[in-house]
Amino acid sequence: MARNNPKVSPEVAVELVDLARQMRQLLYGGDGVPEWGTKFSRIEADALEVGRELSRLIMEQSVGEQAERLPSPALAEAGSGELAAVIGTQSAVIETTAGEVQWKQPKTRLSQARRDFFPSGQSARR
Repeated sequence: MARNNPKVSPEVAVELVDLARQMRQLLYGGDGVPEWGTKFSRIEADALEVGRELSRLIMEQSVGEQAERLPSPALAEAGSGELAAVIGTQSAVIETTAGEVQWKQPKTRLSQARRDFFPSGQSARR
């Protein structure tokens, strides 16, 4: 089996060590050590579930907060140069390998063109 070495910054690596310790304490109680005799397959399954949920939460928080910080250039209509007005939000959902990610996508309106659109720019997309 090939070993997958993630490329994270040294700062992230240090924080992940602390986070792993905290998650083990939550999973196994006390000092974070699984009960003697716990099969490795159970430890692996626990770790993968925590990792998937952490991944899903990072994605969900990232796209959600990115959508809340819609830059003005993203509101410009190509061609006409009209600036759209933000008129609300609409739920967006994407299925990832870590699970479903949901966020509120800004909904905008071009008054001259009389149409709604969802600015794309640098937002999350596949």
